[in-house]
Parts: sequence; structure tokens; C-alpha cells
Amino acid sequence: MKQGGQSSLRLTLISILVMLSGAIQVHAGPEDVCAAIASLKEEGTHLRLRGDFSGADRVSRQLKQTFPEQSIGYTFNLNTMVTKLSWDDQQTYFDKEILADAEKTLSICSGQIESNHEDYRAYYHCGQAHFALSYLHALRGNYYRAGTNGSNAIANLEHALKINPTLTDAKMHLGIAYFYADNLPTFIKAFSRFLWFIPTGNSSKSLPYIKEVTEQGEFFKDVAKYLYAGLLTRGDDKERLTGTVLLKELVASYPENSRFQLRYISQLGVEGHYAQSLEVADVFISTEKQYERDPVDVDLARLWTTRAFLELKEAKNAVSAFTKIDRQVSFPSWGKAWFVLTHAQISDLLERRNAAKGLYEQVIKMQRDYPSSTILTLAREGLKEPFVLTASSGGTLFE
Repeated sequence: MKQGGQSSLRLTLISILVMLSGAIQVHAGPEDVCAAIASLKEEGTHLRLRGDFSGADRVSRQLKQTFPEQSIGYTFNLNTMVTKLSWDDQQTYFDKEILADAEKTLSICSGQIESNHEDYRAYYHCGQAHFALSYLHALRGNYYRAGTNGSNAIANLEHALKINPTLTDAKMHLGIAYFYADNLPTFIKAFSRFLWFIPTGNSSKSLPYIKEVTEQGEFFKDVAKYLYAGLLTRGDDKERLTGTVLLKELVASYPENSRFQLRYISQLGVEGHYAQSLEVADVFISTEKQYERDPVDVDLARLWTTRAFLELKEAKNAVSAFTKIDRQVSFPSWGKAWFVLTHAQISDLLERRNAAKGLYEQVIKMQRDYPSSTILTLAREGLKEPFVLTASSGGTLFE
């Protein structure tokens, strides 16, 4: 049986158990309900880590339907929606759902807190809802709302931990929030403009918090590992090496997850391991049918392959890899920016200077949607002088 079939069977069995427990909630104790919720949450988190968002969405619906008086279904879905949005923060498809589920979560958890001021789960869910709202509002330029929700997220999560210090998973959201606040200038350049929402940083709780979740978290160990790896790859040499190793571990554990794979392929290129980047990309592309990969993700891998060949100064292979890309219109905003820049450089190599200039200008106009200093620098250089492969790029082509 294929892995997808095994996962579906397991999800079906868990669903039956959960629905049965929901049907007898009148007679079941709190421990039985918590166990049923934990079973679905564990399965849904695993599906999300595998990159199976359809499966994760099914879990969200089941949690909402089976436990309508609990906020778990809504907070689980919020984490899924934020994960989807983080892949391309320019898309607005999930905005309404995030706003609706956050509002529902807050209405439930606020009532629970009012009834029991020691309900740490209620504070935890309220914190996650505020976190999702702060992220969304900051992306959309609503910085006042982002800041307010960011403060509320930290306050609720800290209070949940104060009541229950063993709630390690709560430290993942807190760690991310504190890291944003401590590294605003660098982070804005490296990622995007959503980082204005955290009012006060705490360097003693940022990376250590996230690292602790990777080691002791209940549900979010590997989720935290991915986030931790991403943050480390922006650090010093030792931190980048650790981040790359963590990405390699995630790729080995979840070969179906295209995001983990593409991030690892890209990071190998950033580190200058172009041959290894090509090897991993080749495996990724060759297993398209085995893991039912999205063709868009396969084309993103071809884009990183093209850039690796450019770094190796293999113009013929670079052109060959690039011409196989035909789904660029569906790329996330960052992928579109890299595609247009690469198209411009390939055009220069093919001595199509006028076309290259037009593409470089197009890249510069895209800076509002994807403000990457590396891309802008390369585009501006390309406008001044044609792109060539005679001089060492020093690794700047792949960041």
C-alpha cells in the first residue's frame, strides 16, 4: 500500500474513534476528550509536515465538527493557513478564512478564560489566534492592528506558560515573535515586511525557546525544527551549518514535503555546494510521480538547478534546465522574481541584450512585492553591464 493510502486509512480509523468519542461526550470524562483531540491533532500535524495540506484540512474540519465548543479546530486550521500563506505572502486567498477562524477562536477562548482564569489551554489558543492575526495584518500593511495583536499574542502565550510551565509547544510561537523583535533590520531584508508587529524583543527567549521545542515539544518538534533551521541559516558560519544539517534531517524524514526539499536545495546553493544542490534537485525532480509532487514545485527545483549551473559556469546546462520551466505564472512571488532575473541573465548569455534589459527593469519594478536586496543588486548590475560567466560570482547568484 502506498504511503498516502496508509495515511488515509489511519486518518479514517482515528476519525471513527473521535466521532464515537464525540457522540458519548456526555458520558466521557475530560481525559477521554483530550485524548481524542490529541489523536487527531497528532495526525493532522504529521500530515502537514508531509506537505499534505488536503489531509490537514480534513483534520481541521473534523475537529470543528466533533468538538464545536472547543477552539482546537480553529487554531489548528489557523496554523495550517499561516503555513500556506508563508509560502507566498502576496496571495490573499486565505485572508477571510484566517480572520473568521481567529474571531471564532477568540470568542470561544475568551469565554473559557472568563469562566476559569486558570485555563491555560484557553490562553494558549487565544495566543495563537492573536499571532495569526498579527501576521496577517502586518502583511497587509495594517501595522496598528498587527502591533496590538502581537502584544496580545505574547501576553496570552506567556500567561499560558505561567500557569503550565510544561506547555513547551507555546514557546515556538513566542520564540518566533521574540526573534522578529530582536532582529528587525536584518529580518526585513532577508524575508519580508511583515516583521513590524512585535513591540518588544527578548533575546534570552527567542532562539532558545524555539530550540527547546525542537527537543521537548509535544506536537511541534519538527515544525519548530524547520523554523529554527530557517533562522539559523541567516546567522554566522556555525549557525548556517547547523541550519543546513537540520534541513537535511527534515528532508530525510519527510521526502514528500516539497517545501523542505526546495528550501534545502536552495540552502545548499547559498552555501556554495552547487554539485550537491544539483544532486538533491535531480532526486526531487525524478521522484515527481512517486510523491505526486506539484508540477509548480518541480519547476521551482529546475529554477534552482539553473542557478546552480550558472554558478558552475555551465551555460549550456543552465539554458537547458531553464527552458524546461513552463509553470512560472503559478510561482509564489519570490519564485517569480527569481525567474524573471534568471530569464534576464540567460537572455544576456544568449546575446539577447534588449530582451535582457527589459527583464532587468521588470525585476526592479517587482521590488514592492519581493524586496530582496540580492535580486535588486543583480538586476541593477545587469542593466549596466551584460551578465557573463567569466568572473566568479562569489555565491551572490544564489541567495
